[in-house]
Amino acid sequence: MAVRKTDLAAGSELHRFVRAGDFLDCYATDIERTGLPMEEIAQRIFIGLPAWINALLATRDLGVRVFGLKTTAQLPTNNDRRSPVKVGEPINFLCVRSISENEILLGEDDAHLDFKISVFRETADSQRISLATWVHTHNRLGRVYLRAIARFHVMIVKSRLSSLSRELAA
Repeated sequence: MAVRKTDLAAGSELHRFVRAGDFLDCYATDIERTGLPMEEIAQRIFIGLPAWINALLATRDLGVRVFGLKTTAQLPTNNDRRSPVKVGEPINFLCVRSISENEILLGEDDAHLDFKISVFRETADSQRISLATWVHTHNRLGRVYLRAIARFHVMIVKSRLSSLSRELAA
């Protein structure tokens, strides 16, 4: 199934955070297996990352450490697939901020920027899964960082949605 750029779904909680000047993107794919809990879908996206994404994250961590920013190694991490997942727990290194029947928000706040990721579907039997990212930068370092990682971010999002679609093929 193809991954396509789309608008943030009208029902997404991410709308509460978006302000003028913030970064926001959204990509979507279709899956054949529906009705899965949002925690399971999010875990399928963020746990078991391929080696090339882990290498990018390791490179990122080396670069940001000198600026005193959080590295993935400094964040609580849980790569075990489990049910239920609770607000405040990590999926991989991403902290779960909220869970509803059709959306899970993950994210982190740091000195240079805050970000949230939405994994969203319209209804439990919806085939369309979207992955939206919102970023609010706090300073010049945040803006420079966001520009530096933007193209890698898009590659990762598209890769993870493609993988999800393949994994949930009937």
